[in-house]
Amino acid sequence: MRSFLYRHPRFSTNVRMDMIVRDNVILGVCQSLSESGLRGTFSHAVPVGAEGFVTLYHEQERFQVKAVVDAIYEDEARVSFRFESNEERESLRRFMRLLFPDVLSFQS
Repeated sequence: MRSFLYRHPRFSTNVRMDMIVRDNVILGVCQSLSESGLRGTFSHAVPVGAEGFVTLYHEQERFQVKAVVDAIYEDEARVSFRFESNEERESLRRFMRLLFPDVLSFQS
């Protein structure tokens, strides 16, 4: 029997973000987003394994979650979210419905 790994759908985006690592705030742009993480670029190098808080911005809304940099490919960082509660996960879903209302409006 085959074992299939489920991957959350990724959505292309172009939203501002930053990542707080220790005392540093690193600005960036999120290029794709899923319920498990994001792919984006930062204004300064962020090392693989760096942990901190990522904040995504859309109009007057923002979403912040603990995250870790999993990999760097060329100038793009792959970042996974580290949810501390179901409320944080639901907060991300609400934020994603703001970004992608036509695609995610059927989900609640």
